[in-house]
Amino acid sequence: MTKEIKRLAVSDIAKLPNVPTKEVIIQEWGVSLLLQGITKAKQVELAKLVEDKQVDAFDYQKILLKFCVIEPKLQDKDIDELYEKDSKIIDIINSEIAELNGFGGSAQADEFQE
Repeated sequence: MTKEIKRLAVSDIAKLPNVPTKEVIIQEWGVSLLLQGITKAKQVELAKLVEDKQVDAFDYQKILLKFCVIEPKLQDKDIDELYEKDSKIIDIINSEIAELNGFGGSAQADEFQE
């Protein structure tokens, strides 16, 4: 037997759950981060920045860190300092952000070489 599913009504939209959050444990550093997904509106806004060549793929990853890492809240200077740390760990964080947002994975830095 299949359970009957309610059809979405316009009045339901405001009550729908917002973007998910996820705690990511960075074993190598002995710390955790709290990540939050982005809305579709924000995803489109950020994609347009890349499409219009206002930012490149590297800047896009930094922007995602700023929006998706909610604990601790990162500022530009914090992200720059974080980028001075182990690239493997930063790639893990970016991969977790990509998974949370359904991006299908995170590109590694060497994939952007020309």
